Amino acid sequence: RVRAAMKAVEYEDSQTLAISNVQQLRQTEQLNNRLYCVVPFIWSSQYIPSYHAIRKTWGKRCDILKFMIDPIIGDDETGYLDLRTQRPVHELPDDLVVIDIQRPWNACADEPDGNCRNIWEKIWRSWIWVDSHGDSDLAEWFVKIDADSFLFPENMKRYVVDKGWSSNEHHYFGHILMHKTDTAEPMIAGAAVFFSRATLKAAANIFRKFENTVESYNGEIKRQSSRVKCKDTLTDQEELITSICLKQHLGVEAYPVLDETGQELVIVGEIEDVLLWNRTGQGEWWYWKNKPKKHPITGKDDVHHCCGELPIAFHGYQDSQWFFKLESEFYSEEVSDEGDSWKKYQWRNPTVTEKYFDRVRRAMKKAASIG
Repeated sequence: RVRAAMKAVEYEDSQTLAISNVQQLRQTEQLNNRLYCVVPFIWSSQYIPSYHAIRKTWGKRCDILKFMIDPIIGDDETGYLDLRTQRPVHELPDDLVVIDIQRPWNACADEPDGNCRNIWEKIWRSWIWVDSHGDSDLAEWFVKIDADSFLFPENMKRYVVDKGWSSNEHHYFGHILMHKTDTAEPMIAGAAVFFSRATLKAAANIFRKFENTVESYNGEIKRQSSRVKCKDTLTDQEELITSICLKQHLGVEAYPVLDETGQELVIVGEIEDVLLWNRTGQGEWWYWKNKPKKHPITGKDDVHHCCGELPIAFHGYQDSQWFFKLESEFYSEEVSDEGDSWKKYQWRNPTVTEKYFDRVRRAMKKAASIG
């Protein structure tokens, strides 16, 4: 009986040690896979509801969250304020970063909403800011995510852990688009663009060379030529130029984020719609163009379809009330929000959508918690 008791104690000690080791491993993974989220943003009354929605939903699960704004804030109704020369009436929130963009976003009368869509200059200047202010040492992974995307930071962390990736290696990943590979590199869709720390730092060094070659703004809007280069220019094609710069200077290529069966994890449209997209039925439009059809391992003709059970991002929700709807679906029935109009929202294709959501909820519950 004494021997049996001693063995029982030894077994319990070994189990306790094993549990402790697992917990320590998860703590190490969490510490070594911090995510820095960058949201390009315009600070005006039209978009401020999205700011609050992001902070109260997926943004609170980022390790660091920053909104990169233009120096010109406001709108036609309230008036414009240039933060380079004027002080705002109220202090801006701490998570806003004013990027010294040379081209005003509000100077294009012939564009929808007067927005010049000069996203590229904001992106490359934002990454320089992150690196120059020491923030590139505050996280291992970085994402530029659109303000109409819903992010699952913990699923992104699970993904890089499962891949065995190190932030000290070069990684540039997300939803790959290949429709322009006849003349350019495969690119990561702007809905959510991920970088390892090594790639972010190296990219910032590339972009610093742009600062002395910025095309000055003289009141005329000059779009780039059809031939895209790694340079500063007035354009909204930030995905394309990013891929060209990384390939040209670092040899880093876009990597598609798929699950083990080849299904997409970063969804570039509203999820309830993308669930119904079918390559055979739709034909080779830009979304499908040049993407491989067969899985490289299984050989099955089902690769790049929607959607994996541990999604990393959904895209296309201009109405930020949908963020509260998504938050309630996957995280909590009690959602902190501003207004409750989202409670009346209904998913298109509800049967297909809810069936997929059930699979996601089960997978997220089963998955190891590392974030």
